[in-house]
Amino acid sequence: MKKLKYIFLTLSVLFAASACEDITDVNVDPTRLTDVNLNLLLPDALSQTAYNQSANPARMPAIIMQHFTGFDAQQVQYSDYIIAEDAFNNFWNTGLYSGVLRACQVIIEKAQEEGNTYYEGIAKIIMAEGYGMSTMMFGDMPFSEALQGQENLKPAYDSQEQVINGLLAMLNDAIGLLNSPSGVNPSSADLYYGGDPEAWLKVAHALKARYLAQTAKRNSGNWSEVLKEVSESFQSVDEQPWFQFEGNQIANNPLAKFGIERPNTLIVDEGFAQKMTDRADPRQDYYMEFSGSQWTFYNGSNPNLVWTQSSSATPLISYVELKFLEAEALYQTGAGNGEIQAALSEAIQASMDQVGISDDVSAFVAERSDLSGLSGEEVLERIIEEAYFAYFGYAWQQVWHNYRRTGYPDLSPNPDGTNGLNPSGGIPQRFLYPVGEVQTNLENVQAAKDRQGGALLDDPVWAFE
Repeated sequence: MKKLKYIFLTLSVLFAASACEDITDVNVDPTRLTDVNLNLLLPDALSQTAYNQSANPARMPAIIMQHFTGFDAQQVQYSDYIIAEDAFNNFWNTGLYSGVLRACQVIIEKAQEEGNTYYEGIAKIIMAEGYGMSTMMFGDMPFSEALQGQENLKPAYDSQEQVINGLLAMLNDAIGLLNSPSGVNPSSADLYYGGDPEAWLKVAHALKARYLAQTAKRNSGNWSEVLKEVSESFQSVDEQPWFQFEGNQIANNPLAKFGIERPNTLIVDEGFAQKMTDRADPRQDYYMEFSGSQWTFYNGSNPNLVWTQSSSATPLISYVELKFLEAEALYQTGAGNGEIQAALSEAIQASMDQVGISDDVSAFVAERSDLSGLSGEEVLERIIEEAYFAYFGYAWQQVWHNYRRTGYPDLSPNPDGTNGLNPSGGIPQRFLYPVGEVQTNLENVQAAKDRQGGALLDDPVWAFE
């Protein structure tokens, strides 16, 4: 696991001048930055990307997929599927469009001017991940007209299909750029890999595998491509892109920050904890602890809780996910149970390795990957069920995507989950467009809703219809 320093930069300082144009040259303020070096821009984009992985876009799917449940405050409403237009306003505005996407755009433009394909390639990978995460949350979204600033304050919404095709094209561009990198190597400015282009190429292939799998319901032929992309990606937990958070309150892991700042408003779902107990799952003590009368995910004094220490590292995309995708792709392309079982066994073992279990867990891995006596949909259900337990703590979006794609694991909706935002009462299929967009870009938001047949919580996005 790489221990790269987590650098915090202030967007308001870095982009105050570069994001705006002065009316005349006379109005240039000599005390403000008018240009920023690439080695200062990249850490900001990477740190915001890492933060997004464990902040609100992660916690909400964790609640929906019954890993977490609300115990107090807003979290109780979220557990009842009262997830309104204000839930993701900050993420959409500052974490996404004015955050990682805008930062990546500036890096790409500056890198192209300087002929630096290291920075351009990495930025395109990060931008693709940002679009990929958010389109699976909201469906249609601004893409082709996004990030134009004052030139277009009301961008049109592209269909989810167009967004996904666009981000796959970005990843292909990045692969081409990083196959023959030029310019100054990012070195320490690259908080994931220290400027290693070969490592970033593997990330690009991993993300392609993810998005091809997520859209395979629309094109079953994607599964053969998933296998190809997995084979060209990382081959161990150590190779995956780890982001190392720091132990202080400014630069700490977002899950730890939430546990510190809003203690006991969110806890581990009792049903999920019981399932882990019933399975005698070796990872339970690394995921949660029993405190008083409830299961909690945060305790800064318990170093065994690997995902919620202030300094806990998180992967952008994991080797564990790749092995589960491989197992599912083998199933979908007609492989035999023996080949599927081998990949599934590697996925479960990788999950054990990822959380640092050193005990012999071979018997548990063998039991949970055993496909003898299973056939058809039972095999798929086992794969997705095991991913459900493996993704706790860092890949809740993928748990939710798996459920919406396959219907597994078999979960019962919250009986109190029927409301005006979720009329059917089922497990939510998407999130509402943020209130800021509704207030400032209503015409395009409404056009996107109409095109999708609605955009309430129970309206599926295109990829999972």
